[in-house]
Amino acid sequence: MKRYAFTLLCAFFYLTSFNLALGNGPSTAHAETYTICVEAENSTGDGPITDDPNASNGKTRGAPDNWNHYVEYEVNDVKATGPHTLTIRYYAAGNGVVQVMVNGAFGIRVGLPATHSWNIVWAEHHMQVNLNKGNNKIRIMGEPFYRPVRHDRICVTGSAGPEEPVSCDFNVTASASTATPACSQEFTVNAGCSGPGCDGLAYSWVSPDTSFTGQSVKVNAPSSNGTYFYWMAANKEGCPGKTATTIVTVTSCTPDPEPFTACIEAENSDGTGPITEDPNASNGKTRGAPDAWNHYVDYEVTGVKASGWHLLTIRYYAAGNGVVNVVVNGQFGIRTGLPATNSWNIVWAEHTIRVNLNKGNNRIRIMGEPSYSPVRQDRICIRGDGGPNNPLCDFAIQTDASNDRPVCSGEFTLRAYCVGYDCNAVTYKWSGNGVDQPGRYIDVNAPASNGTFTYTVTAVKDACAAKTATVDIRVSNCGGVEEPFSACIESENVSGNGPVSSDPNASNGRTRGAQNNYNYYLEYPVTGVQTAETYQLKLRYYAAGVANVSVSVNGDVAIAKVELPATHSWNIVWREETLNIPLAAGNNVVRIQGLPGASCRQDRICITGNGQNARMAAPEASEGKEDTNLLQAYPNPTRSEFKAVFQLDPGKVGTLSVTDMKGRSWHERQVRGKGAHQERINLEGAPSGIYLLQVKKGDSLETKKILIAQ
Repeated sequence: MKRYAFTLLCAFFYLTSFNLALGNGPSTAHAETYTICVEAENSTGDGPITDDPNASNGKTRGAPDNWNHYVEYEVNDVKATGPHTLTIRYYAAGNGVVQVMVNGAFGIRVGLPATHSWNIVWAEHHMQVNLNKGNNKIRIMGEPFYRPVRHDRICVTGSAGPEEPVSCDFNVTASASTATPACSQEFTVNAGCSGPGCDGLAYSWVSPDTSFTGQSVKVNAPSSNGTYFYWMAANKEGCPGKTATTIVTVTSCTPDPEPFTACIEAENSDGTGPITEDPNASNGKTRGAPDAWNHYVDYEVTGVKASGWHLLTIRYYAAGNGVVNVVVNGQFGIRTGLPATNSWNIVWAEHTIRVNLNKGNNRIRIMGEPSYSPVRQDRICIRGDGGPNNPLCDFAIQTDASNDRPVCSGEFTLRAYCVGYDCNAVTYKWSGNGVDQPGRYIDVNAPASNGTFTYTVTAVKDACAAKTATVDIRVSNCGGVEEPFSACIESENVSGNGPVSSDPNASNGRTRGAQNNYNYYLEYPVTGVQTAETYQLKLRYYAAGVANVSVSVNGDVAIAKVELPATHSWNIVWREETLNIPLAAGNNVVRIQGLPGASCRQDRICITGNGQNARMAAPEASEGKEDTNLLQAYPNPTRSEFKAVFQLDPGKVGTLSVTDMKGRSWHERQVRGKGAHQERINLEGAPSGIYLLQVKKGDSLETKKILIAQ
């Protein structure tokens, strides 16, 4: 039997008004008031600052013709963790919508009524936000399809002072009147409390179908078989919240033999795109315009059998690559790319994603995004069981170390990353070499002896099998004897745009490169370098003819061009070429980029000692300094949004794209050169993992790795 862990666990933690923390000691109730006002023009943001005699401090931030700006306010010295009142002072010629993100958490979507003025009449909007004690950041940014908002300032008011002691000495339990209720049977969930601090507690619950409050509450069992979790949070002002869980199992429901299925035509749904005839459409008609991305369709999905994950298949046409936002029941959109069908009305394609639907009736809005090809919508189809069959275990674990060659007994950080749709509520525990410690990132000390050491992280989530991953470190300088630095890195294990192919003659059975295309690169991470100096790089490769490559280290050109003698074979005879390269102490990235000539199939590199008896860098290398890879991204890591910073000569056209490690496109658009660029990219809905940000400029390609960490 599959166990069911309610996917909206995050909603449960939202119900806990106070941060969870250890400790039962006395706290205090709040009496005094904390107040602070922060001006937009004194805060970080990307909207222009302009003078305004009606503003609170004479200046504001924003542009009347662009919604796509944000302001990040720093709210410091907050006296107590908990709810605070946020007042936004703004101008908006029409109704605006903004997202309010506190300390990087997912945004609260807020409507700001029109002030019917861009610079004369202002208004204030009040809302509640949860702040941490100490320093906080509140980012307010506009949303598409609504009027731009001109930011003036924010004010925050909340509890500021301790007064009378409050007892936090309590423990809570959760139980059910029966652990095996019948299908849809009524039963009772109970919250228990022990200890002198039980008075004044408020109890909140999250169940498979809804949320509710109370110490003892009657509920109905789910209407499908499975094991279900009921989470309870107990909160009290001035105390850390505490939680407990009870489980019930339902076995008496008659399973529905068929999953829910439905197809809804775009032309039969509400929307803003024009309806046109199309003999190739599923029902003879579609919605959309070939010259306007700014359209949406609202699909009504009725009679869903069970709450939970379903497959949504979008049938569409797009002359170029499109991007749409899929908004389910008014919640934040899932941003998904739709590959070009290279046709507006003849060739269609289908794209499938997962969406979370409620039992009963739902509304799915699919709307285009700016800077991409318009999308002509044909229909959607829904299929799924919902309920306890939800694929809640779709996640994988990746690991690395901040330094995989630490000094003897030196400190370094072990890091675990979750990749996939179901990374919520995963817990981590590290083990190995005397380490037994929970946490996603943990600081440890390297062993005090030479050798290679393995650390294992175990990732656990309710109702899922435990998953493990390992990371190796190498210690080589204990006992007063420091071994020469050496490392070999396989091409198939690094970032790059060269295809991976099997090769029985390769050092590890696989290589990277294409026989008919020289224009590929690989980026090899070289970590734990002890001393900054010149090292030998030995490249193992195949090349049917003379190949040319460039070598860069940490973005700086080390060898602008080097000829690699032919091996006269693409996949049988390999050769090794040794070069001198400079490495910095610590971590480095060595990029080997193909240049015009024969294709080079890269197998691996090995780095050793210092650069004696190796080929010297080509003399034109110093001239190549101006060709340094200027592509940068910040913040990195990020939850979803970052800025790409690069150079593109005025008048030239480049392509900005983001792909995941499986080659799937998450963002692509053309940019026209203006010199220095700062392009904002939002990958809302993208699962955690490593992505490749790329800027293609004619025959050159610059790449930067982006880490999305949810």
